Amino acid sequence: MINNKLSLTSKICLAAVFIVLATICQKVVAINYIAVIPFLRISFGGPAVIIFSSILLGPWFGLLVGLGSDVLGYFIFDPKNNAFFPQITAIYALLGFASFFIFLFVKKLIGEKVIKVVAPSFIVLALIAIVLTIWLAPSLKLYGSTYVLEIWQKISITAGLVVLTAILMIFILLYARKNKDINVYQVSFSLLLIEILIMVAFGTLMKGLAFGFATYPVILLCQIIVLFFNIPLNTILISLLSKIVKRKNIYCPVV
Repeated sequence: MINNKLSLTSKICLAAVFIVLATICQKVVAINYIAVIPFLRISFGGPAVIIFSSILLGPWFGLLVGLGSDVLGYFIFDPKNNAFFPQITAIYALLGFASFFIFLFVKKLIGEKVIKVVAPSFIVLALIAIVLTIWLAPSLKLYGSTYVLEIWQKISITAGLVVLTAILMIFILLYARKNKDINVYQVSFSLLLIEILIMVAFGTLMKGLAFGFATYPVILLCQIIVLFFNIPLNTILISLLSKIVKRKNIYCPVV
């Protein structure tokens, strides 16, 4: 299953390059509200680099890239007074390891027609989860402070999320039409599963352990919102990287 056309030396060298790229994308080319909400970050390419390293080099090298980029980023870019949270590192290590198997699962077992039905359903469920959290939770707690959303705020957030959902679905449809040489539906659905299983489910659990479960609803809400930004961004980047690999005649087993 793992790419046999790359030698072990080539894989090690590429893994080192991916670690550096992922570190820069995660820590430099990112929107990070660590001063207010340390678990909210929109990274322009970091997760995509880790995921692509997994589908190109295999799960163990993907794990190495995910783990290495987070540890390296902490020691180089994070402020000295910030504590190191191994729970956060575990998220990116699992992201690098599991992405290979999720892409392989989607490629082998799920057809494009099924994806076209299931993917929108998953996205709508994510939207419903956020809306229910906003409207049913009497308040949200963050670092000992309790926040109560006004009705107009709940309506504004709900309307904004509906717009984001529509934009995401339209993006996938249009991008798939313009990129016939890459199965965009397969890529975007794999990324959707990765976001739900690893970043939302596992990631929220790990960040709850790191920052306290009193903040769990806020963490869950933030992770689901970030999902709407990560999927189109990562779809574009992984599609572009896959095209480059194909042009270089390098065999990528799961894209």
